[in-house]
Amino acid sequence: MKRILFISAFIIASVQLQASHLASELNLRIADQAWFTVILDNQAFGTPVNRFSIDDLQPGTHFLRVTRLDPNYYGPYSIPVVIYNGYIDIPARSRVNAMIDRQFRFRINKIIALAPVYAPNVCIPTPAPIYYGMHDYDFNQLRYTIDKLSFESSKMQVARQAIASNFFTTQQIAELIKLMTFESSKLDLAKIAYHKTIDRQNYFMINDTFTFESSIMDLNEYIQRS
Repeated sequence: MKRILFISAFIIASVQLQASHLASELNLRIADQAWFTVILDNQAFGTPVNRFSIDDLQPGTHFLRVTRLDPNYYGPYSIPVVIYNGYIDIPARSRVNAMIDRQFRFRINKIIALAPVYAPNVCIPTPAPIYYGMHDYDFNQLRYTIDKLSFESSKMQVARQAIASNFFTTQQIAELIKLMTFESSKLDLAKIAYHKTIDRQNYFMINDTFTFESSIMDLNEYIQRS
């Protein structure tokens, strides 16, 4: 019995040490040193800061949402404004110094390797990242922005920008496609969004957004090649 307890304790300690061995540190600021709050992997850090730091961060993909606060400035940031909402990749055993630049992009300025920590040779599988569709509030804002544009090319440009830095549900993509007028734009958008869709098993729903059967066949061929 004591032997079993000892082995169990050793395994737990090994797992904890292995996690510590891989853990990284993230230091984040905004380009103009403004105050902001952070949501990281759905954990809210509600205290406003002008520099955010977190250690013991496991490597891999993380969801990051940054909301800028500047109550003393009577301009576009007089109320909280989400300036970044997307996914970031953190390398193992590193200090990552990053910023949200003036174009609201997540930019890594410097990566510093942390000193190695001894860990027993225990093989621990890295968990697969969990992706979430765009938040309903943010998606409604995106849909409103696209819908009010007059030109199809402008609508596609905004949609491309959003897809590049977010993940979506099939239903959300279907709603974006319905905002397009031309069949070619609908097909292009369906192809672009496929790899950023979290429930691809439901992508058959996109077929209902097309006018021509040839578009359905084209999309299906694209998916099979992907």
